[in-house]
Amino acid sequence: MAPIRFEARSPGEVRVVDAESLFAEAQAAYSAKHFADASALYDRVWREFSVSALGRAARYNAGLAYEAANDFAAAKQRYQLLLGDPAATQCSTGCRDFIDARFRLGGALLELKQFAEAEKHYADLLKHGDLTVGDRLEAIGRHGVACFELHRPSEAEKDFRAVLRLYRQSETLERVESDYFVGLAGFYLGELARQNYRALPLRLPEKQLEKDFEAKAEALLQAQARYLDAMRLDNAEWAVAAGFRIGKLYEEFYQDFVTAPVPSKLADEDRLIYLEEVRQRVRVLLEKAVRFHEKNVLMAERIGAQNRWAKQSNEQLEKLRQLLVPLQTSPTPIAPAPEPALPGKRQDEPHHIL
Repeated sequence: MAPIRFEARSPGEVRVVDAESLFAEAQAAYSAKHFADASALYDRVWREFSVSALGRAARYNAGLAYEAANDFAAAKQRYQLLLGDPAATQCSTGCRDFIDARFRLGGALLELKQFAEAEKHYADLLKHGDLTVGDRLEAIGRHGVACFELHRPSEAEKDFRAVLRLYRQSETLERVESDYFVGLAGFYLGELARQNYRALPLRLPEKQLEKDFEAKAEALLQAQARYLDAMRLDNAEWAVAAGFRIGKLYEEFYQDFVTAPVPSKLADEDRLIYLEEVRQRVRVLLEKAVRFHEKNVLMAERIGAQNRWAKQSNEQLEKLRQLLVPLQTSPTPIAPAPEPALPGKRQDEPHHIL
């Protein structure tokens, strides 16, 4: 017989409470996007009815509700409680609930920027024998993100290329439900090239400065090529993200020119003339940035990807258009757009509650 509780509501009124009714209330609150109510109700189920068969599902769903409310610390705790269940350590097959909880825990760790813990978590998860191809794409991709954030670029690149290779190999073997992590891998390969571009110095004397700019230009083209490859992978979220980054690359190259070291032999009055000449010559870089942002906004509208990347492209487009009016006599820095946070969990799939 399932356990029940008697709850006094008011004098003379008693409510009979059982795990099933509380769980149903939690499900309804979650469906209505009342995530604070849902998480509290799920917590009550597993706390007050721990022996109920619904306890496992309640812990998992509580984690989802906390995630939806952006409380990733609480979500992490709920997944850890679920994975601390002896059944989680004893299972080897047919343990989809526990595997899903491990993936959700990893996503929470990334959202909390606990990258060292996330890297170890995904490395351990990849040793699990019951992962689908889709699972492996996610785990390898997320492991790569953790390595990227831990400033381990060679390991990160190895992971992202492994994702693309596994995806191509799997096309004839197993249908993959989502290409989200394939797009992620392509985008982050662009991010690695962008890091290389940004790390290159600009130094005097003038001959060295010319060589440095040539190296910068080559690095920019390499990063652009990788972002274009990411766009061809056809995941809407990451295609728009890559388009935004290409526009930013040309903005950054413009800034590199107008803030580069000025030859020391120039007199003060000549420095102003020199800087104005530089700005006029590299104006084309701003024009390229505008064209890429314009194309990105149009692409986002066409494919229905009205996400934060599209919003940032649109906002930056307006700033760049203002800069392309006749330039002033002093360097005009571009106000940096607050770059959107990189997603730490699946963005293209709904949460699945148990």
